[in-house]
Amino acid sequence: MSDEQQDLNLEDVGAGAEDATGPRRGGFLSGALLNILKWAAIGIGAVIIVVTTTVITVRVVSKGNQQQGLAAISPEYATKQAPLASFDDIEQIRGQTADDPPAIFLLQVSLAYDANDKLIGPEIGGRKRQLQSLILTDISQKSASDLVPANYAKLQGELLDIVNSVMKDGKVQGVMFRQFVVQK
Repeated sequence: MSDEQQDLNLEDVGAGAEDATGPRRGGFLSGALLNILKWAAIGIGAVIIVVTTTVITVRVVSKGNQQQGLAAISPEYATKQAPLASFDDIEQIRGQTADDPPAIFLLQVSLAYDANDKLIGPEIGGRKRQLQSLILTDISQKSASDLVPANYAKLQGELLDIVNSVMKDGKVQGVMFRQFVVQK
């Protein structure tokens, strides 16, 4: 009987010998597909880590800082205004200064106003001679040393106030010198 048992044991061992060639492979595509999926998962994981780290870093860095909003209008932008219309029909103004002996001045001005204001243009045209006389009177009361380029901005401000003091339908926005000559 012991021989029979040995035969049985040999048969069992022999039966397992047929599968000893190794595990059965699924082919080239299954291995390549697994590699592609593995690298895609690694890539997606890396992206998630980078995005999470960036979001956390930005929140930590900006946590102590209050958000600073921009001013409604920055000073540089606020000083820039829309182009103005100009009234250039005031004739050349020629006169003498208050000096002894007097100097002679020659002045051409333009008056700037809001182009959308439909009433001020006709009013300036109607007051053209009056405005010319007011400007002549004011400049004639000044000395030649007051009529230098360093004082132009001040003079323009004074003339603007004088012109606007007689206007009824609107205000002039600026007085511009097109020509200003003082001869001693």
